[in-house]
Amino acid sequence: MGSVTSPRVIGELLGTALLVCFSVSALFATRDTLATAIAVLCTTVLLSWIFAGSHFNPWVTIATAIRGTTGWASAGIIVAAQLTGGILGGLLVLGVFSNGAMRGLGTTRLAAEASTGTGLIAALLAETLVIFVLACVVFAQEKSNLLGVGMGLAYAAGTLAISDVTGASMNFARTLGPEVALTFADGFTEWPQIWVYAVAGVLGAALAGLLYPLWNASKAQEE
Repeated sequence: MGSVTSPRVIGELLGTALLVCFSVSALFATRDTLATAIAVLCTTVLLSWIFAGSHFNPWVTIATAIRGTTGWASAGIIVAAQLTGGILGGLLVLGVFSNGAMRGLGTTRLAAEASTGTGLIAALLAETLVIFVLACVVFAQEKSNLLGVGMGLAYAAGTLAISDVTGASMNFARTLGPEVALTFADGFTEWPQIWVYAVAGVLGAALAGLLYPLWNASKAQEE
């Protein structure tokens, strides 16, 4: 749990920016869930090769802090870099697509039926579960060359599973970045919905950080 290094911070910032840019651009350009899932899978694998050991996702970093493999001070710095990267990624998409603000910029949105009542509970549960799975995949593969593949597959599966419910955020930087970019561009924003992604992210990260060691105690002891 050593202190975070400048290369790690730079890698998290740039990697998150590129992940958000490519994933949002794929959704914006195609409006196709399968194409977006493939793009996220490929992008995650490539970025994990370039920025080895990076998370590109605040919820994953927070999960490692809850588990105890990342110090909280280091986690705070990394999360700040990731959120900054997410905003940069959103602005990059806005710069690439001249009509991006008018068409929503690929922002994550709750389905109409997921905005209240049982639908809202379902949306919270959906995001919580996919973040839980993603964080557990990272725990299982964090010292493996297959980390990027595992993360990419988790993102792809989550995209296919819950896009119609929550837009499949799975990453607060991915949700925050385009929303901030839309704000700058005077586009239509949905800031009142963002708490859903924040709460689900914290729940998913906490569940992964607390429960993963229960069925993988030997690995926890090694660390």
